[in-house]
Amino acid sequence: MCFPIHTCTTLSFLHNQKATPQSNMSSHEKKILVVLGATGNQGGSVVRAFLNDTTLSSYWHVRGVTRNPSSESAVKLSKLRAEMVSASLGSVSELKSAFEDATAIFAVTDFWSAIKTEEVKHRVQSEEIDLAIATRDLEETWGRNIATAAAEIPTLERFVFSSLPPVSQLSQGKLKHVHHFDGKANVLQYIRQEHPTLWAKTSQVLVGFYNSNILPDSYFGPKFNPVTGKVEFEGPVSDDNLIPFIDASSSTGHFVRALVLDAPAGTILAAYDEMKSLGECVEFLRRETGRDFVFVQRNVEEMAAESPLGREAPESWVWLAEYGLFGEKVEEWKQLLTLPGGLENRIGTVKVDEWLSAQDWSKAFQSA
Repeated sequence: MCFPIHTCTTLSFLHNQKATPQSNMSSHEKKILVVLGATGNQGGSVVRAFLNDTTLSSYWHVRGVTRNPSSESAVKLSKLRAEMVSASLGSVSELKSAFEDATAIFAVTDFWSAIKTEEVKHRVQSEEIDLAIATRDLEETWGRNIATAAAEIPTLERFVFSSLPPVSQLSQGKLKHVHHFDGKANVLQYIRQEHPTLWAKTSQVLVGFYNSNILPDSYFGPKFNPVTGKVEFEGPVSDDNLIPFIDASSSTGHFVRALVLDAPAGTILAAYDEMKSLGECVEFLRRETGRDFVFVQRNVEEMAAESPLGREAPESWVWLAEYGLFGEKVEEWKQLLTLPGGLENRIGTVKVDEWLSAQDWSKAFQSA
């Protein structure tokens, strides 16, 4: 199998930056970090990781890109001294303007927000195309637009792209419907083939399984069963498979900071807080709340028939069980991954049990 491999080069000017009492750099003198999706989970975490660090904020100006700079979330980031600008992922020219003079760019695309767009709805209705495929195509378009714009920025030193493994490729065609992984991976292939200069500056952060994915109102979350009176987590595989959980809104920024400041270009970083099985989470919730949480194993076809995205979710679980969320069970691919323990500096992480304890699980039983 063919895997994207980088030539690793270290940016010495990004290492060991220390603020001095005399440091009083203007925003025009600072290095510029541009953060896409700045008001989202990943992007917001990156903005905060830089601006809440007095040393980094002395040397870095953070420019957050969002659809609405006047939103409540954007205003909060402005109060942290982030410059908030508007740009559409559908416009290369707007992205290029947002990237002006950037030293580093953090780029993220969101499959789940793409689903809600009028563009996807129109394609599904007019072309009778599968919803998941239409969504993947739009996410890929966004990613290519980002790359095309970034490739034209002469000041750019580091491009960090939030990606996921190429499931279709690594499973040798067995799993063809995990589109929210493959779309991102396809963008990386595009960069490698069409923008080699940008590719030489690119690192990838593979963000793990969001803790929030197991909340009742999430796509992957549990559902209340009025017949049994229990809240059911479900999946097509057993509940003892280890999942790389991450509190994305808290931890992502620390991993991206490591890719910008410490790790060489070409790093593929598996970003997660803690490995834990869904079964362990269910058992913890039983003990913590005294309520009935259970895991129900179902088959792929049954789950696919009930979802507007078909096999997207059930095949995601099969991928995790057989290949690992990051593809770490595929030997050739595993060799390309950097795990958190392999970073130059230790990343502070969030314990899953602590996160679970802080959530309001009574909502899961509200229909009881």
